[in-house]
Amino acid sequence: MQILNKLFFLSILLALNFVSCQSKMVVDSTSYKNLDSEKKQDVDEYLTDAKKMIPKKETEIILMFQYNCFFQKKITINNRYTKEFPKTDKIHYGQSIVNFSKKLGKIKIKLSNGKYFTILQKKGYDYITICYNEQYETLYIHYYDFPKILIEE
Repeated sequence: MQILNKLFFLSILLALNFVSCQSKMVVDSTSYKNLDSEKKQDVDEYLTDAKKMIPKKETEIILMFQYNCFFQKKITINNRYTKEFPKTDKIHYGQSIVNFSKKLGKIKIKLSNGKYFTILQKKGYDYITICYNEQYETLYIHYYDFPKILIEE
């Protein structure tokens, strides 16, 4: 009888989960030109603040390493720049930001555990976020043409 109760309870949970997933609204991004003036003002304020927080020259790109993706690792960029990511007691969702000259071409990143990867620059995209998932040995790279800020929580 207990097995039937557990199966019944499990099926109820699965059914509720299915219903809740089906009722979630999918929101896709709207291009700037289609926004109303209030939304455009919000975007403009964000970009103004973000550009103050992440200053860059026209000859640079910004590499934004997702801090929590590199805990307890050290990275070396093009054998020139080194950054360590010590694990902290608090949850850290911020970014470590590196200005990188566009003239240097390919971005070669070596991790302290011996893994390395190369990131190509893309014309028109001056902001690159980088995250490495060690468990799945997967690298996540996102290119942006605007500064994307993750605030530490």
